[in-house]
Order: sequence, then C-alpha cells, then structure tokens
Amino acid sequence: MKQAPSRLLRLWLVTWLAGIGASALASGGCAPPAARDTAEPARDLVRSARHSDLKWPEFPDLRAEIERLYERASWRSLWLRDGRPTEAAIGLIARLAAAESLGLEAADYDATWLDQEARAFASGRGSPAPERLSRFDVGLSVAAVRLVSALHRGRVSPRAVQAQLFIPRPSLAVEMAVDSLRHPDLQGPVLDRLQPRLLHYQLLKNVLVRMRRLARDTTLVPLPALPALVKPGMRLGAAVPLRRLLEATGDLDRGARPKISASGHYTPDLVAAVKRFQRRHGFEPDGVLGPATAAALNRPFARRVRQIELALERFRWLPVSFTVPPIIVNIPAFRLYVFRGAIDREEDMIAMDVVVGEAFDKRTPVFAAALKHVVFRPYWEVPAGIMKTELIPRALADKKFLQRERMVLVSGDADDAPVLPPTRENLARIGADLRLRQLPGPENALGLVKFLLPNAHDVYLHDTAAKGLFSRARRDMSHGCVRLSDPVALAGHLLRDRPEWTVERIRQAMDGDDDNRMVTLTRPVPVCIVYATAIARENGEVHFYPDIYGLDGELDRLLRAGYPYPK
Repeated sequence: MKQAPSRLLRLWLVTWLAGIGASALASGGCAPPAARDTAEPARDLVRSARHSDLKWPEFPDLRAEIERLYERASWRSLWLRDGRPTEAAIGLIARLAAAESLGLEAADYDATWLDQEARAFASGRGSPAPERLSRFDVGLSVAAVRLVSALHRGRVSPRAVQAQLFIPRPSLAVEMAVDSLRHPDLQGPVLDRLQPRLLHYQLLKNVLVRMRRLARDTTLVPLPALPALVKPGMRLGAAVPLRRLLEATGDLDRGARPKISASGHYTPDLVAAVKRFQRRHGFEPDGVLGPATAAALNRPFARRVRQIELALERFRWLPVSFTVPPIIVNIPAFRLYVFRGAIDREEDMIAMDVVVGEAFDKRTPVFAAALKHVVFRPYWEVPAGIMKTELIPRALADKKFLQRERMVLVSGDADDAPVLPPTRENLARIGADLRLRQLPGPENALGLVKFLLPNAHDVYLHDTAAKGLFSRARRDMSHGCVRLSDPVALAGHLLRDRPEWTVERIRQAMDGDDDNRMVTLTRPVPVCIVYATAIARENGEVHFYPDIYGLDGELDRLLRAGYPYPK
C-alpha cells in the first residue's frame, strides 16, 4: 500500500505523455518562438504577490522565496522550454494532483488548472501570449513552494493553535528545494526528505488511502436505527449491516461468520468486534452498544479522513528526525512513548498510560522542552491557584485537613524552609508570603518521583498515588501535569547510562527516606507533548480518539480558511 501513490504518479505520467505530451514534446514543428520574453510579466506577477488564476490568489508570505527562486534563474521560465512544459513540470503537476495521498488538498495547489494549461501548451496549437506563459510558470512555482513548505513544517504555525513546539530543527531554504524539483529524477527523493522520517507518520499516510476508500462507500453508514441499549445476546435487527461495517473497518474477520443463523442477534463474534472498535476509539471496551458507541459507529468516514489529515499536519510540526531519542506524550490517546533509538518501532519503544489535564479548565499544554532532572521523593509545592480555590477553603473548614494530607505552611523555597502553624491568620497569608507544601511520601500528589523539564507552564511528568485512574479509558483528570503509570520504567531509561542506577536502586530511592533527591541527567532528553486524534499501529489498526480539548476543530477551521496561513 505504501507504494500506491508512486504507482498512481507513474500511471498519470504515462497517460499524459501518451495522450498529448509525448508527441508534442518530440515534435520539432509548431513550437512557439523561443525568444518570447516572459521575464517582465513574471517579475510583475511575483512582486504583486497576487495571482488571480489560483484558488488562493494571495501569496505575500512566499514572495521573498519566489523572488529568490527566479533571481537564481535571471527571471527566465523555470517550468517551460520553448513555450512547452518541461518533463519536470509534468511530473510535478502529477505530484500536486496526488497531494491527497499526503493528507493535503490537490485543489489548494491548483493541480487541475495547471494540468489544463500544460496540456494546452504541449499540444502545440496556437501561440500563447507571454503573459499566459508567465502566469502558468509563476503559478506552478507558487504551488511548488507551498507544497515544499507544507511538507517540511506544516501549513499552519503551531502557535496559531496554542502549541508551543519550539524545537530546534535545521533551516530549509525553500527556494533551493523547489529549484531541485526542476530535475525530474530528484522530485521523489527531495519531497520524501522534507517529511518526518517517523515510521508512524508513514503508517498514517498508508491508512489514509484505505480510509478514503471507505469514505467513498456510501452504503456502510449510517446503520439502521439501533435500540437505545443493546447487550450481548439481545435481538438486533441491524446485525447484518453492523457485521458488514465491522468487517470493513477490520474489527471483524471476514471469515468469522457464525456457524448458526443468528443474523438477528447480537452474537459473541459481533460483541468481540465491537469491543475492538471501542478500544480503537477510546471507549471502555464493554461490548455494549450504547449511544456513544452507536454514534461512533455511525460517524462518516470522511470525518475520520479529516482526523488523519490533521494528525499528519501536526506530525510535520516535529523535526524531520531527532538527534536524541525523544519522549512523546499524545494527549488525546492518554499515552506516553519513550524512544530507545532513532526508529519509532513499537518493539523499540517504552509505552505507558498517562493522565493529563482536565478538558474543562486545566488542560495540559502542547509544547516541547528538555527533560533534565529526576527527583526522588519530591515535595509538592502547591500552585497558587490550587491553594486558593481548593485547599484553603478545606483547611479553614477542617482543622485536621492539612495534617491528614501531610501539608505544611512554609515561608521560602528551601527544603528546610521554616514551617508555621496552620492558624487562621497564617492561612490568610497563603499566596502572599506563605505557601503550602506537601511532604514526600506514598500519599504525595506527585507520587515518589517526578521528572523536571523546565518550561513556562510549570508542567512536568510525575508518579501518582491515585493508581486507580489508569483503569479508566478517558483520563483527563489532572491539573495539567502528566501522571505516569510506570514511572520506574521511565527513570530506568533516563538513568541507563549510569550503571549504579539499577531498577532496584531506583525503587530504593523512591521508598527510602532521602527526600527531594535530585539527579541530573548526563544529557537532556527532548519531550514533545503533542495532540493527535488519529494514530496508525504497525499491526494495521488505526486508533481514533475524542477531540477532548477541541484543538482539532481549531486547526480544521484555520486550514479551511486557506492560504496564506497565519504565521
């Protein structure tokens, strides 16, 4: 499946050449005069930063790059030779027409108009005016710059959707990359090198092909009306169309037909398939057909296609490759992935469940930072907002509250800061010159170890005393920090280059009496907290997650607004 876009491009090119291009390009007669001067019209068009033949005519954001591109060629045509499209132009237009395979929109790159113009020029009929030739040439250059930029860094700036992914990455001279596309044999390699080299990015592109095919089948959804609640063994009039849908999504083996005629019942094989569907969509896998599961089953595949397109856009905000194996937290999936090498194969990663910030008002931010320290048996320095809105009222109402929670009033940041009695007067000083600190121990809100990645949000990764939260499917329950289901595994990975820090010693440090012990890593590790509601697995599964923070909606609106996108 991975090779499908390449086969389509080859087929398109052969058809194009067989129909018009080959004979016209091979012919020596009827060619427009080579001396046509297209430089001045091209210069005027580029400097106006507006091209009325394009779907998105304004390109002020690209003007400088396109000017440099043409200045390198002394303003000669880049994609035409003697008034005819070059082989590189024909190949590039084919790639623009196949942009959907990359999660982009072919119409955004004017593939249809460019193809029509190229065919007209290649036919050798008539003598196109210099202005028309220039408009085609500049139009293809604008499309090429837009494509290169979209694949290398995404279309929308992460900052426009509340993401602060300021990750060092090699700079790209876009005009140089586009200039390379003028060589037909370089187009594939250049465009591949621009994109993330992560395996799961490639898997997601592959899944997109299958999901588009399902979106074209209008018989799969919606299902016939379902009862409000269907439990295993109950009668189900929609069993046959449900079976067909689950076979199409891959949740039910097409060969797993029941041995008895039970088309009107919710049979065990259907229940198992629904459980698999529920797991892939972030639900509790109870096998019960309730309203939420029914709504997910009936969701149009076009919406799933869009989730994949948005996830691919977010992938492109990351570096093409990482110099240090990173840690990635995917908020909607409630999962953390620790890369142990350069390749993100599942067998080479440590994966664990996490708890993230509440969707309503305590969201975990999307950002990147460097993890530098591991702290065993940490204090919890309670944030001001939590002190004022949650803890002070409880402390005023219950004199034993702070004692039960092992919290003390302190003045100053030092470990040995003076502890003051929790009088009503002192409680009133919280947030001014006093604050709350929870002492280390098994009941500490941060658990027995935390991982510091200095950032403006004061967000970090940590253990938790509330282990029961990891049994839930939806886990947006923290104040913003990321709680880990297996902090020992993460600590062991981070300290693996220090032989003295065995798993046994890590556990001793967590269970001992040396409080707030900080260990500095020999090399910082990049942490990327990202937001992707669609993920492809190596086993062929694709998982979709609820847009808990509404960030997919924001990104979708910005992308539909079209070029030029906000920087």
